[in-house]
Amino acid sequence: MNPENVTLNKVTFYVGKATLIAAAYFIAYLIGGFFALNGSGIPLLWPQAGFALAAILLLGYSSLPGIFVGSLITTLAANNIPVMFAIMNSIVNTLAVFVPAYFIFHEKKFSKLLDNYRSVFFLILFGMIVQPLISALVSVTGLYFLELSPIELLPSVLSNRWLRDALGVLVFTPVLLVWFGNPFPNIKNRRSLEGFVIFLLVIGLALIIFFGEMPSAAAHSISFLVIPLIIWSSIRNRIHGVLLINLCASIIFLWGISYDQGCLFNGDILQYQTYVSVIYTMLITSLVISASMTKLRASQQNLAFLSTHDTLTGLYNRLFFETEFLRLEKSRQFPISIIMADVDELKMVNDDFGHETGDQVLKNVAALFSDVFRQEDIVSRFGGDEFVILLPDSDASTAKKIIKRIKKQINEYNQKHSDLPINVSLGVSTANQGESLKGHLKNADTLMYQEKQKRKRKAS
Repeated sequence: MNPENVTLNKVTFYVGKATLIAAAYFIAYLIGGFFALNGSGIPLLWPQAGFALAAILLLGYSSLPGIFVGSLITTLAANNIPVMFAIMNSIVNTLAVFVPAYFIFHEKKFSKLLDNYRSVFFLILFGMIVQPLISALVSVTGLYFLELSPIELLPSVLSNRWLRDALGVLVFTPVLLVWFGNPFPNIKNRRSLEGFVIFLLVIGLALIIFFGEMPSAAAHSISFLVIPLIIWSSIRNRIHGVLLINLCASIIFLWGISYDQGCLFNGDILQYQTYVSVIYTMLITSLVISASMTKLRASQQNLAFLSTHDTLTGLYNRLFFETEFLRLEKSRQFPISIIMADVDELKMVNDDFGHETGDQVLKNVAALFSDVFRQEDIVSRFGGDEFVILLPDSDASTAKKIIKRIKKQINEYNQKHSDLPINVSLGVSTANQGESLKGHLKNADTLMYQEKQKRKRKAS
């Protein structure tokens, strides 16, 4: 391909990417306009701050030009903003999102699924504290030197900008990270129904608070009932659903706060800080609990796996084999073939090369068996260097074909790995309906032992 065309394609790609990011940044800015305090034009949060951090964490540093352009457009879109301040502000916004992203990228355990404490901690520390603080400090400094704001108002400007950026990150960044940075999980009907019920309860309660008819004091009290529902959601649902519920509840809260909606205020002096604190508490608590539940589920899955699988090879263990053996003996899945396999000269390998090498041989055998057998076959490590395989609905001819396939796979493997070959003795026996599986297990073991003796005689 022509180098000039390659360069042109790269330039086109990055320009297009920057354009899309800038457009999305501007749309996020417009969304923030829907949450302006009581028609004042001052938004409660800046969604573009949350979008910018999510964009760089999802797409990398190449998204920075788009963030700069988007920030420049949104700043110039405001009334009576000097171009110099707009450029400086855009540089600050880009720098503010670069710094937290840099530290987050260097955290090896950071997960876009936010499924561990360190990921949540780093997002809160750098996304909600460092990023807004950098943006607010430099912006206020610019306002001071350009004499765009009286000095006595600068502390208020600083705190308000910090809170808007932080809330924008908290509301939007986790949703974008989890939904666009990870595959969507499998949905179970029962779990999805429960999640839908929680969703209706949270949204219904939020709507009652802001659109119902009740005293303002009652609305204050009821608003905190959203938190236990969010906790319940975080415990019971996957994080994709949890963040969707959080986002919808936050939008209703922010909408009501912005427009003094319904029974929440009833003409009282605006005290929106209380409700913003509810949102902060709700979302941060939800992220921490979701990370805790993800870790707990992983531990439970690991324990369940260890109870049925061999830790070295990953195959089923003897306990699981014996359970399935008893089940199949009473089943209608006959004929059932049983294959006994024993790794030859494993003791010699352990003695000559060490137990780590011997363990690797067992792992290689297990990997080979995993490739050969069907998903419904029960491939188990019986103990030591012995393996046993149960083949439901498999007659003698099918079993013989499988034995040939195993030997072929072993030969092909040994040709590629002559330094550490695999040698396995095999015995197979097929039980028909009415016959004892236990007797055929013993017969397969006997046949395997006979093949092992033949191999030894040939070797000598």
